[in-house]
Amino acid sequence: MNATPSPQSGISLMETLIALFVVALLATAGGVMLTQSLRGTRLIEVRGNDARELQTALAVLRDDFAAFVDRPSRADASSDLPTRFEGQPIRYDGRIMTFVRNGWSNPADLPRSDLQRVEYQFDNGALIRRSWSAPDAGPGTAVAEQIVLSGLEDISVQYGREQIWKPDWIVPASMVDAPLPDKIQLVFTFGEGDTLTAKFRLGLRE
Repeated sequence: MNATPSPQSGISLMETLIALFVVALLATAGGVMLTQSLRGTRLIEVRGNDARELQTALAVLRDDFAAFVDRPSRADASSDLPTRFEGQPIRYDGRIMTFVRNGWSNPADLPRSDLQRVEYQFDNGALIRRSWSAPDAGPGTAVAEQIVLSGLEDISVQYGREQIWKPDWIVPASMVDAPLPDKIQLVFTFGEGDTLTAKFRLGLRE
């Protein structure tokens, strides 16, 4: 009488390979999901920072334009004539517009006016705000420079009054009766062709 062979215990090589293959698939899928999640988180953070920067920039512009006052000014060591308002497309030196605003806070109670000369420039993809501590800038007048908005490809500007819109609106100091613009439109162009149009009123602060 022949003995019945006993079944062999353990896992075959084929079963081991299949198990390893399944584990590799799960690990790969998990890695892809984790990578996508991290990328999504970074994208949300970047977009959030961009949104905050944009909101801050619009608030700065809105405050400056609302505080506009009809007061002639000129830049230090400049051959340009004094102007009541200077607005134009981007100049060769990056300048876009220049005007005087009031309401400049003076918490230290320094001996100075509350008027401030403000100039906006576009340079290397950034909207830059320059401000002088006095409307008539002299050699010793302090000037501050601030990047208001970065990551721009272009800026276009229109200046308007009632139903009229123009790409430039320059009012020399000598033209005391010439009308000033009462609204400004800025079109910001970002990467991938994204644009934002913002409209502001000029000189409406109470």
